[in-house]
Amino acid sequence: MTSEELKQFKASLSITSVAGALGIDVERGRFHCFCPQRHANGDRTPSVSISEDRGLFRCWVCDDIRGDVFDLVQLYRGCSFMEALDWLKETYPFLLPGGKRAQLPGGKRAQEGSPKKRTVQAANAVERSSRVQESRGQESREEDLQPLLEEKPKELIPEDERKKVVLSFLKMLAPVDGTPAAAYLMKRRIYKPVWDRMLLRTITDYNALNRQLKETYSLEVLQYVGLFNEKGNLRYYKHPLIFPYLDTLRRASHFQARAVDSSVEPKELHLKGTIPFPYNMSALDQKRGWIYLCEGVIDTLTMLQQGLQAVGIPGVRSFKVQWLPLFKEKNVVLCLDHDEAGRKGMEYLQQVFGNAGIRTIILGDGLENIPVNMKEGEDVNEWFGGKK
Repeated sequence: MTSEELKQFKASLSITSVAGALGIDVERGRFHCFCPQRHANGDRTPSVSISEDRGLFRCWVCDDIRGDVFDLVQLYRGCSFMEALDWLKETYPFLLPGGKRAQLPGGKRAQEGSPKKRTVQAANAVERSSRVQESRGQESREEDLQPLLEEKPKELIPEDERKKVVLSFLKMLAPVDGTPAAAYLMKRRIYKPVWDRMLLRTITDYNALNRQLKETYSLEVLQYVGLFNEKGNLRYYKHPLIFPYLDTLRRASHFQARAVDSSVEPKELHLKGTIPFPYNMSALDQKRGWIYLCEGVIDTLTMLQQGLQAVGIPGVRSFKVQWLPLFKEKNVVLCLDHDEAGRKGMEYLQQVFGNAGIRTIILGDGLENIPVNMKEGEDVNEWFGGKK
C-alpha cells in the first residue's frame, strides 16, 4: 500500500464505526475510558471524546488514551501499527482495491470477545501502545491532536438545541438577491431559480448580525455550536455566502460559507462538526436513475442549473462509506476536477461504489448536447462557462 493509498484508506474510515467494530460502545460521540481505575467513580460518565470530523479521540483524564483511528486499534488490541493496519484491512476490505466484504455464515462478522475481556485487553495494552505512539513522534502527535485538545470536553447543550441555534442563525440571514453574493453566483452562471431552490443566504451586515447573535445566545453557546471563534466574533467575516445543507424536510443543521472575494483564503469554511450527508441530499430519493457526484457546492449548483440531479461532497476524502446506502438505487456520474488529484479521487470512488455494487461512470461518458472535452485543471463550473 502506497503512502497515498494509506491516506485515502484512513480518510475513508469512520472512527466511530471502527470503535463499534472493535466492540466499543459509543454514545453521542463518547465512550468509557479503557482505564477506569484512573478515574473518579470508575469513569461512570464517559470521558473519551471522539471527533468524527477529524478522526481523533482523546480521554480527558488519561493523557495516553488518545490518537487517530490507527492508535485506537493499537490501543484497544494491544498491537503494533502494522497489525492494526492489517486488522482494519481485514475488517473493511471493501475500501481496498479489489476487496470483498468478509462475512461469517449468516452475514455476521466475528466478534472481538466479551466486553469485559476486551476492556482488560485494552487496559493491559496502554503501556505498550504509549511506546508505539512515542516511536511515531510525540511532537507530530501533539500537532495532530491539537484541534481535539481545544474541543470542549462536555456537551454544553443537547444536539436538538444545537440544531435550533443553527436554524436560528440561518433565519437571520438575507436572500442573495441584489447582493455581492448574487453577482458572484451570476458570474459562475448560477441564477435565481437555483438560489431559491437551495435556500442560499448571505450576510449583508456583519456587525449587526454579530450583535444580534450575542443578544440572542450566550457567547459560550455560540462558540460551542461553532458559529463564533475564540476571539468572540462570528467566524464568517470574509465568507458571507452561505450554503445550507438541507435534509429531506428542508431543514439545515450544517452549512458551508463561501468567500466571494477571490483573494480570500481559504475560499470555504464549514460549520464545525461532522458533515451529516452530501450537499443536496434530497436528490438521493431512493428512486432508480442517474446522480451526478460533484466536488464542492459550486459544481453541484452548476449541475442543478443545467437541470441535472446532483449532490456534492467537499472533496474525495470527505466521502463517508456510511453514505453508500443513500446511493443504492442510483447510477453515479463522477464529476471531480479534471486534474491528477481529481482522477485519483474518481478512481478511488469507483472502487468504493463498485465494491458496494453501485455502477459509476466518469463525467463525459454518455452525455449529449454538451461539450465533452474538459481541459486540464478545469472543474465542472468552468466547463459550463463559469468565471472565477
